[in-house]
Amino acid sequence: MIGLVAAIGLCALALLMLVRLFVGPTLYDRALAAKALLAQGALLCAAAAVIGGDTRGVDVALALVLGALVLSVAVLKFFRAHSFQTPLARAGEDV
Repeated sequence: MIGLVAAIGLCALALLMLVRLFVGPTLYDRALAAKALLAQGALLCAAAAVIGGDTRGVDVALALVLGALVLSVAVLKFFRAHSFQTPLARAGEDV
């Protein structure tokens, strides 16, 4: 019963995050909304696993959380440096 209530609540919150993803004023807000959606997807998988009694959903939820972590670090690095490559020298430094 509690898994069903959690799943319904997470679906309602996912709709709010979708609105923030498409209407967010800055790119950082959109990145945060995407990360929150992935985290909510992981919680939804875990709730579905509890409802169904199948433990494979917990593995999927863990994979989603780890993927969300890597994705958020990559996206924020790209927003900050506008490139995925590391600079050879910092701006203003003499080599």
